Amino acid sequence: MSLKIKDGALFVADAHENGKNRTLFSKLLRRINSGEANVTQLFLMGDMFDLLVGGNKTTQLLFQDEIACLEEIGLKIDVFYFEGNHDFNLSKVFSNVKVIPLKKQPIMFENKCGSFWLAHGDLGGGFRYRLYTALIRNPFLVTILNLFDSKGLISYSILKKLEKKELCIKIENFENIAANKVLFYSECDFIVEGHYHQDKSFISKKCTYVNLGAFACGGKVYMFDSKSKPYFKSLIFSEP
Repeated sequence: MSLKIKDGALFVADAHENGKNRTLFSKLLRRINSGEANVTQLFLMGDMFDLLVGGNKTTQLLFQDEIACLEEIGLKIDVFYFEGNHDFNLSKVFSNVKVIPLKKQPIMFENKCGSFWLAHGDLGGGFRYRLYTALIRNPFLVTILNLFDSKGLISYSILKKLEKKELCIKIENFENIAANKVLFYSECDFIVEGHYHQDKSFISKKCTYVNLGAFACGGKVYMFDSKSKPYFKSLIFSEP
C-alpha cells in the first residue's frame, strides 16, 4: 500500500526549537493539538529541535512538553517525522509518530499530482560529512556519550552554541545544488526537502525540486493543496 499526501497536509521544516530564543514551534504544536488549525496530516521535515537524540535523557527532558504534544497529535492524525542532522534515533522517543530515519530517506508519497520523494535533505555530501552523520547516529556512540552526559553538560554546551547560529542565510547558486540532487533519482515528479532553509523551487530534468524554508526563519509553514499551483502553499504562523 502506497503512502499518500492528503490535501490539507501541513509541512514544517527546520524549526530548530531550543526553549530559549526559538520557541514558536511549541506554540504551533499546541494550536494543531487543540484543533484550532485544520490539518489532515503533519509532515515534520527534520531539525525540528536544535538537539533531540533518542537515548539522551537531557534533550528528551528538555523538550518533554513538545514530545508529549506530538504524541497526542499522533493519536488524531498521521504525523511523519523525518529525522534530520539535529534530531535522530527518534524511534526511542515516539510511539504515535511515524519516524522516518535517515537510512529510509528519501521515501515516496503519492498524490494524484504525481510522486513526491521526501527527505530531510542532508543525504549525500562529502566523505567527511557522511562520516559525521553516520557517527552521530550510531546507537553505541550515543549510549557512550549519554554516560558522560549524565548531568547534561555536553548537551547544554551544544545547545548554547547553537543558540547563536545564523539560520537564515541565502545560499548562492543554490540552483546548482538542486540540480545535483535530482541526479540521485532515475525518475521523479517532485523532490521535497528541508535542511537548506532556502524556500525555493526549480525544475530540472522534468523533476520539480522543492526546498522548504525554515520555520525558524519567520514561522513559514506549507499547506499542501492538489487543486492549486504551487501545490505547497506557503503560510506564516505567528503567535496570536
